[in-house]
Amino acid sequence: MASKPVTRENLSTQLYNNLRTSLMDGQYAPGQKLTISGIAEECGTSITPVREAIFRLVSERALEIRAATSVQVPNLSAQSLREVQRIRVELEGTAAQRAAELATKADLKALKAINADFIKAAANNPAKASVLNRDFHFAVLRLAQMPILEGICENMWVLMGPFLRTFHDRMPVRQLSGDNHKHYDLIAALEAGDPERSRAAMQEDIRWGEEMVRTLETERSTAV
Repeated sequence: MASKPVTRENLSTQLYNNLRTSLMDGQYAPGQKLTISGIAEECGTSITPVREAIFRLVSERALEIRAATSVQVPNLSAQSLREVQRIRVELEGTAAQRAAELATKADLKALKAINADFIKAAANNPAKASVLNRDFHFAVLRLAQMPILEGICENMWVLMGPFLRTFHDRMPVRQLSGDNHKHYDLIAALEAGDPERSRAAMQEDIRWGEEMVRTLETERSTAV
């Protein structure tokens, strides 16, 4: 876990936020097992606040209980992945559409900087690329100034983060780090101030994940 130091005050909430962010950032793999004692040791805290944080994430379907002392990152079915993808397509598409109406030159400069770092990381550091990809998408969400929509998308990213890490691990580097990455289409549409084109570009970027969903679906059916 990409853990952060925690203070004694409200440990459970801090641990919950840290674990949730790690899931969104793709710092855990689908199906990865986590022990309550291991998390407590890593964070330098007792088991009780870790257990409380984990139970919150289990209630949100972000983690699954496998034993009394351990949990597992969900290995979502192809059907569930597609459901989350459809939700993201609609909501993040709407956010991109609104962002095109509101983004300033300074906003777009910052977004380009995030994307430049992402493209560099995609060439040789999937873990960092996964985090920067999340940063890019949430930068667009913030530009839309739609906090309720952003909150719903955040819930989707908690579920989707581990899959997106797999995407960055396994997709060909030339596609992830090339100058034809789908992020560039979105940036160009935002720069043009074109809401419909921005919506379509964001939706196309999200739909790209369907390639990996199909791959995983085939692998799972073959393994049965």
